[in-house]
Amino acid sequence: MTQLLNQWLFCVKHFTLMSVFASSPERLPYRMDCLILTIFCYCLLGLTLVDEQLNYVRVLLQIALEISLLALLCYGGLKWLKKLPRFTQCFSALVGVNFVISAVSIPVANWLSADVGNEIESKLLYVTMAIVFWNLAVMSQIIKRSFEINTVMSAMIAFNYFLIYQFSVLWLY
Repeated sequence: MTQLLNQWLFCVKHFTLMSVFASSPERLPYRMDCLILTIFCYCLLGLTLVDEQLNYVRVLLQIALEISLLALLCYGGLKWLKKLPRFTQCFSALVGVNFVISAVSIPVANWLSADVGNEIESKLLYVTMAIVFWNLAVMSQIIKRSFEINTVMSAMIAFNYFLIYQFSVLWLY
């Protein structure tokens, strides 16, 4: 149990470094249990979003949709490029970086939305857009390094993933 926790903390360190473009998915261990623990913690973090508009089921379904799309993206891309052994690292990196970015963005958004006013709403919009672009840039970097493709192609894949996820959430909910 201690070894698993140490391995997971090592992964979280690299998720954080990947969030600031200082690490890559290749440095993550091929450990499915670390991936499962990361998904579990991401679900727990997502439960902090529950309020009057979002209930537990809806939050967990959105997280399940996001994780499913990320898994499909990793599996499909790596299978197509014949690099499927990298699946655990790529998928773990994408989920882990989303975990770190969410852990940073949820408190910031809650802090900004606590105040009411037009100036605060515009700041919240700017911060939200910055977080979305940050997430897309980090996701693009992970895809680039995992798939070994150029930056433009990885940016297009990340942006298309974002559009598919957003349209799926709008369509399903």
